[in-house]
Amino acid sequence: MSDAILIVMRHAKSSWESPGMSDFERPLNERGERDATRMGRWLGAAAWQPARILSSPALRTRQTVERVAAGLAKPPAPDFEPALYLADLETLLGQAEAAADGPLLLIGHNPGLEYLVRHLVTDVERLVETPKVMPTAAVYVLAVAFSGHRLKAGGAKLLAHQRPKNLVE
Repeated sequence: MSDAILIVMRHAKSSWESPGMSDFERPLNERGERDATRMGRWLGAAAWQPARILSSPALRTRQTVERVAAGLAKPPAPDFEPALYLADLETLLGQAEAAADGPLLLIGHNPGLEYLVRHLVTDVERLVETPKVMPTAAVYVLAVAFSGHRLKAGGAKLLAHQRPKNLVE
């Protein structure tokens, strides 16, 4: 099987202002709204067009999806997968295998997404020149290799990487 495109994104910055609010229902804060919009525009301008969007159903990820999709030329209807909420590496690998069917945008949470990127990309810290691999709203565009139907550890090529603080307003 040839390489497939996997776009990995962490949700944008969320609010901690309401004590007692469940983690699942935390919304994006103002910075998060702005950053998600900017990252959607970056993906759209760079022509990284997903065929599918797969996201955690938590409020902050749903809001991130909405703002990112607005920046895409042809945004697909998102699928909200309960298993992606605070998912571990094995769950994320299983969900990311959908990239075999066409470019996939996977939006979720840390620490799982950072584990996923580190698992797929050898020496990612050196490639992106920072020890903080997956800050909020960071995006990794990967060409992923499969071994059978499974994603190959260390077999991804980093095609692009972006984070909001590196974008010019």
